[in-house]
Amino acid sequence: MKQGKRISVRKCFCVILAAALVLGLTACRGTARQTSPEAVKETTGEAAKDGQNINETAEVLQSGNDPQEQGEQTASDVELEKYRTGTPWICSDLKGAVTENTPVSLKDDFHLFVNKEAMLKTEIPEGYPVGGTLADVTLKQQEDIKRLFTENHKAENHDAQLALDMYELLMDWDTRNSLGAEPLKKLTDKADRISTLEELSEYLTKSTNEELLASPESVSVMASFDDASRNALYVSPMSLILGDSAEYKVLTDYGKIKKEAVTELIRRMLGKLGYSEEETETKIGNAFRFDELMASSIMTSEQQQSPDYVEKINNHYTIDELDSLSGNYPLKEILEGVYGFREFKDIVVAEPEFIRRLGEIYTEDNVECITDWIIVRGSVSMTSVLDRECFEWKNDYNNTVEGSEGTQDDETVFASMTEALLPWPVARLYSDVYLKAEDKERLTKLVEDVIDVYHRIINEADFITEDTKKNAIEKLEAIKLHVYYPDDWSKYECDGLEIRSAGEGGNVFEAYAALSKYNAEKMVRDYYEPVDNDLWSGTPSTVNCFYNFTNNSINILAGFANGSIYNSEMSDEEVYAGIGTVIGHEISHGFDSTGSQFDKNGNMKDWWTEEDKQKFNQKNKKMADYFNKMHPWEGQDFYGGIMTGEAGADMGGVKSMLMLAEKKEDFDYDLFFRRYAANWMEQCSLQMCYRYFNDVHPIGYLRTNATLQQIDEFINTYDIREGDGMYLAPEDRVNVW
Repeated sequence: MKQGKRISVRKCFCVILAAALVLGLTACRGTARQTSPEAVKETTGEAAKDGQNINETAEVLQSGNDPQEQGEQTASDVELEKYRTGTPWICSDLKGAVTENTPVSLKDDFHLFVNKEAMLKTEIPEGYPVGGTLADVTLKQQEDIKRLFTENHKAENHDAQLALDMYELLMDWDTRNSLGAEPLKKLTDKADRISTLEELSEYLTKSTNEELLASPESVSVMASFDDASRNALYVSPMSLILGDSAEYKVLTDYGKIKKEAVTELIRRMLGKLGYSEEETETKIGNAFRFDELMASSIMTSEQQQSPDYVEKINNHYTIDELDSLSGNYPLKEILEGVYGFREFKDIVVAEPEFIRRLGEIYTEDNVECITDWIIVRGSVSMTSVLDRECFEWKNDYNNTVEGSEGTQDDETVFASMTEALLPWPVARLYSDVYLKAEDKERLTKLVEDVIDVYHRIINEADFITEDTKKNAIEKLEAIKLHVYYPDDWSKYECDGLEIRSAGEGGNVFEAYAALSKYNAEKMVRDYYEPVDNDLWSGTPSTVNCFYNFTNNSINILAGFANGSIYNSEMSDEEVYAGIGTVIGHEISHGFDSTGSQFDKNGNMKDWWTEEDKQKFNQKNKKMADYFNKMHPWEGQDFYGGIMTGEAGADMGGVKSMLMLAEKKEDFDYDLFFRRYAANWMEQCSLQMCYRYFNDVHPIGYLRTNATLQQIDEFINTYDIREGDGMYLAPEDRVNVW
């Protein structure tokens, strides 16, 4: 539930689409720190608008000091009070905003009423920006993953051995420290010798995938939006240093924090590679200059999270048209030379203006600027696979931008990183050790029950006609169930991937290069093969659940169906409030503002009547307006327009479970609602709050209060009346389905 964003509809098009569009409509937003070498490529949140020092304020907030307990107020006390001015509810997710003296009322703020004591007791774990219910699920999963490597589990197959060897290489500090930054320096030295446009083109088109430090374009292969049975080649923009292109127009306060942190990381890395202070500052300036040259042609994070984003990026080109669009930039030669594409069929260009702009600035005058950007981006992306010093520098960066403190232990970090690098081998180990068939059966039955309930939800919808209902029901009945773990593991084996173990003289940098080469070659092979629409797009060990609209599947993963969200000892009320509402949430995504653009086969196809679509859009606008009127504190807005899909799914998830509850004798509604509120209990740093505000998911306290305001059973259970903070008149309710 708070794991990625929609996993933000971005991250290196493999993630921009495989994770944004595929994992895109997630129920979750997690707390685990990114540990892959590319983890610095993050999407940033919107920042403070009024110039306060975020780090200093966060320190005050996390101390939990209450001005009411201290007599004369200090400047810090006054600053603290600012964060308790939210409407219609305070932002109780923010660590320090709730104190012993904070009043509670079930009828005014249900989330705070249920969770106050837990909030006061919750500490943000060392090395993390968030603590709470879902953080605990993530921590449990990470502990389970760690035990796979620390308890001497034996490798029963090739893939398991890959995972064990990768973990050992990551933990081999003797070898890593002896190599230092030399493996990276060989790559940066090659790039640093470039002085002409011809040499730059030679570097970009003739380097192998694993030799190329960075490239302005991102390339991935996944199912075509127009025909889900065949793969398309997707070309998308680079990842900017500051993440959001909006930061290059107006640098927000949070953007300043991130820029200072990443600049310090770059300085350290370039210094380690032997560059003088003058050379380092020149390269930093050039790297940001290249970003600035390109940023205006890249959609902002808010634009990427809009319901029409998928339609906007679905731009089909032939290779000749792409070659013409890219102007001076040798994109066709890169696709052929670096990646190894032999011939081209369907090509989708996410943002054509970016490619056009890239060709425009690819000139002799900009060679140094582009080359320095490549060196800077490549240097920062490799921090996690170099020596201890680089690793600790990256941790310093993470702590600054996330508002976290300290560090996780090596075993946790590298077990998680092994999972990130080799997701399916680790998932197989995880499943073999921890998962039970009876849980898979129970959850599969629950998914089937929720799908059955959605027949009723769709048929009772009064804003759509029979033709649209018929198409919706057909899509509902065609949903593929990916629950807990796959029955057939053969499709996920890493055939052909070999890495040298520590005992064989290998090192982690070498292993990462081998993995990069393997993944690039697999991507090219996949391009020429038909899509296997039964293939899982998320591993069982992942702490997430999602709906994939490119193959119309619901994915309920064991890493998330875990701990306080689901366990075999739970009552029906607890199961319904936990994993049940998540299942209902994910099914709802098939019929939200993005999912509704795709048919039962995963093709982008309009199955609505024009009149029905207009009514649907009106309901979504009403929901956006509803959230736009809320404020976590005075002067800070939410962005309702990007939240309708996730907020609507939360409402659909609760509604579907309450329909199931009607069949249960003596169902305990109080327990259900309290358990639901407890799911979303969290305490986070101020930096994370700002990032959440630019997230498609509502922040935790809204996922409780804004959702339950829409529900008759909640209103009736607690006798909520007009004038109560939790009351919302029936005509003002915004539940879409």
